Amino acid sequence: MADVCYKRYEKSLGLLTTRFVSLVKKAKDGVLDLKVATNMLAVRQKRRIYDITNVLEGIGLIEKRSKNSIQWKGAGPDITSSEVGKKVTLLRKQIAILDEREELLDNQRHWIEQSIKNVLDESENEARTYVNESDIRNCFTNNQVLVLEAPLGSTLSVGSVFSKEKREEQFILHVESANSVGVILLCDREKEKQARDEAMDDEEVESIMDDCEEIKCPDYLLRLSPPITKNDFSFSLCGNEGLCDLFDIPY
Repeated sequence: MADVCYKRYEKSLGLLTTRFVSLVKKAKDGVLDLKVATNMLAVRQKRRIYDITNVLEGIGLIEKRSKNSIQWKGAGPDITSSEVGKKVTLLRKQIAILDEREELLDNQRHWIEQSIKNVLDESENEARTYVNESDIRNCFTNNQVLVLEAPLGSTLSVGSVFSKEKREEQFILHVESANSVGVILLCDREKEKQARDEAMDDEEVESIMDDCEEIKCPDYLLRLSPPITKNDFSFSLCGNEGLCDLFDIPY
């Protein structure tokens, strides 16, 4: 029974790891060929060596130089196993701290998502979940407003160039996007109409009046007064007279 347990111990991954680490420490400059290690350790399944190297690389004790070679960087040849154990313990503490921070961030993200859901589900906040044209204009009352509709990841840059012809500074808007970009200029329609009306000078008014005078309207009403002659009709009727007595109608 003792022989069986000893054979199992010889084949265990823990013992194989100890022998592998000792072999790496004895290698020149800490560089070891995995094929050589497989032959020296008499390992039938090469994946057991790869399991060991993956763990040691994960805790920062070795690094891969090529596909089949690794280099020891966790400690020098004179470093004892106790010092290696201290470094492993330190790395585990750092991982535990990172796990706590990750859990804290997950909780905060959950709280934020729940807060957003509570705000959106509130019926009184439905009217505040969007903005309209007037809301944007009120934020920039005395400025022209350009609204860009671009996908996520688009970049926007604004530059200025002085125009010698117009003798004023002109602005250049450059947008880089994988898809098309929508640009909207927001204007106050009432103020724009008022400005156009105020900008109309006297000459334009006179021109409009002249055009109106040139329009000839037909006379749709027949003018009946004054009468052609004094005998066309009488201004009063007696009790025995009718409508025909107003005019001289030949029989």
